[in-house]
Amino acid sequence: MGRPERLERLKAEGAHIGVRRHGGFQVHLYRMEGYFVEMYLRIGLPYAEYIEVATNTDILSEYVKDLPDPL
Repeated sequence: MGRPERLERLKAEGAHIGVRRHGGFQVHLYRMEGYFVEMYLRIGLPYAEYIEVATNTDILSEYVKDLPDPL
């Protein structure tokens, strides 16, 4: 499956969880079929440059680090 097909499937079937900035990218986190998937969009460009499965669940903390402490 090519990148355009993976992107369309991710958008159609994945659950968007959050977004973060990393370098020159806006990175969107999705949950799909029991996996976490990150989609890298270069800031200012309208297409995904990378789509990859997040193999390290520690990356999830990057999406919640700016949330206020609930206590």
